[in-house]
Amino acid sequence: MWSKKAAAVAGGAIFLTLAGLIRLNYLFISAGLVMLTFVVISSFLDVWMPNVKIRRETTSDNIFEDGTMSVKFIIKNTGLGIGFVEIYDSLPPQARIIKGSNYTLLYMKPWQEVSFEYSLKLPLRGHYHLGPVKMRVKDAFDLFYNERIEESIHSFSVFPQIEVLEEQVITSRAPKLLSGAMPLNVIGTGTEFYSLREFVPGDSLRSVNWKALAKKGKMMVNETVREDVMDVILLVDAREVSAVGGGRDTPLEMSCRAAATYAKQLLDERNNVALMVYGDTIDRVDLDRGEHHLFKILTALSSAKPQGNLKLEIVMKDLLPHLPSGSPIILFSSLDDDHTIAEAFTSTISRGFTITTISPSSLDFEERMKRIPMEPLLIAKIERDNMISELRSFGLQVGDWKYGDNVNTALQEI
Repeated sequence: MWSKKAAAVAGGAIFLTLAGLIRLNYLFISAGLVMLTFVVISSFLDVWMPNVKIRRETTSDNIFEDGTMSVKFIIKNTGLGIGFVEIYDSLPPQARIIKGSNYTLLYMKPWQEVSFEYSLKLPLRGHYHLGPVKMRVKDAFDLFYNERIEESIHSFSVFPQIEVLEEQVITSRAPKLLSGAMPLNVIGTGTEFYSLREFVPGDSLRSVNWKALAKKGKMMVNETVREDVMDVILLVDAREVSAVGGGRDTPLEMSCRAAATYAKQLLDERNNVALMVYGDTIDRVDLDRGEHHLFKILTALSSAKPQGNLKLEIVMKDLLPHLPSGSPIILFSSLDDDHTIAEAFTSTISRGFTITTISPSSLDFEERMKRIPMEPLLIAKIERDNMISELRSFGLQVGDWKYGDNVNTALQEI
């Protein structure tokens, strides 16, 4: 392709040649022909442009919100050509470069290998990619160039930021989330006595309580319990209404950070954790434990988008039959625009589940954006406070999470 410089030189050459012919000035004609010959010859020398190969290296495939990723480009001229090379690495719109630049202009010599680096930061969770790479190779005179796009794509995820929770984060009548594994007594093979029951065919004679046989005149067996870890269900509200605010300051973003924080601590304490995200559908990460399971949960949270308007009662009707009996459920929701909350909580408790709610206040974001007049906003705040007080009066645990507070502050209200 012709550069502006080549077009200017060729235009000047033609002008001088024509002017010389008109005025019969042989100096103008000679200068114009020399310039035009130079441009024509240069146009056939693009085969001597650098033959460039590029390679991108990154420090990590995944980072957390406000984390830093370093990117290194290695450029090698694999031929004898010389010339200039421009390289531009396409970035996500949300990325902020904190060191170096994603653009460079190099003068490449035969077989030369050079590199450049830059560092970027992404403040918002999600799935992103670097690339493609736009490259322009010029000849040594900067007259002609070739452009091409290298489909060098590097995909990576930005996980929700994880906070450090206090040792005791929830207190309730149900088993508590304490430091260490949360024990759950399950009837089965164990060493701790639980109760007596009548003998049925298939019971081992080793479990027969002979003293009870002598006293009651019929065979009785001992039931024992064993300790197991708790199955915890994290439920995140990703409906369209959870997008109130902007950037990191939305109920959904706060809920994802809180869910990631809970998942990290619970899995560190060797508990089984499941994640359910509901909006227009219900996305699930089944019960499991370990670091690999934490990666799956963080990936699912990074994928959560505000969409749909699925009501909590419908979600609970779909989920509860498939959850382990008695499992604690932790709901992360602003509790906005859902008239089925009371019915959903009632059906959950009636089936023997315990439910704890961490509720980011969307009204704080509305107040900061000044989209609602002060009087209606004050009425909405009073209605929210009354709803939370009513839920607490039924024995439910609700943490009212204000904007600017960390998740530990919300837990102190539970």
